[in-house]
This record gives sequence, C-alpha cells and structure tokens, in this order.
Amino acid sequence: MSGEATYYRVESETQTVNDARLQEQSGEILGKPARFSDIPKVKAFVGRLTPGIRGVEFTTDTPPDAHCPPGHAYWSGPRDGVEVSQGCARIRARVLKNTQTP
Repeated sequence: MSGEATYYRVESETQTVNDARLQEQSGEILGKPARFSDIPKVKAFVGRLTPGIRGVEFTTDTPPDAHCPPGHAYWSGPRDGVEVSQGCARIRARVLKNTQTP
C-alpha cells in the first residue's frame, strides 16, 4: 500500500486488542454501522497516533468517503475498495503501528 494519508483507531469496545491483532494479520479493517444507523462503515481518525495512546495506525489506498467531518475518515460502500458483507464494511490496509499489543 502506498497511500499517503495515515489514519488511526483508538482502543475501545469496538477496537479491541484482538481486533488490532486481526487487522495486522489480515491486512483489513472492518466497520459496523454507527449507533442509530444501518450503514456499515469503517471509521477512523486522520493522522498519527499520539504517543501513549493505545490503538492502530494504518494506511490504505482506498480514499475515504467525501464530506467526512474534519479529522475523521469513513469508508462506506459498496464501492471501489470497500466491500460490504455480513453487515460489515471492509477495506484493505497496512497497519503501520499497533500499540495495543502487550
């Protein structure tokens, strides 16, 4: 992946240690619908992880959706680079940093 933009997800109920491990191993980031929505989306922040914050930092060649709020990136589909199946959106990504591992 040679995408120039860097994104990150912070450890949470929806970004667990196990999720981070699977993202590194599979090269995919998955996302479910946000609360009160039925549209599956991969959700992330734009930029790099702040030192001391647990999460994953990644890059992808798939551009985020247009009109995301400042500092946020979403990928919904189906569209080029975004697969939707079984209620999840999925993008190919390369994890650059995983600070969720012990």
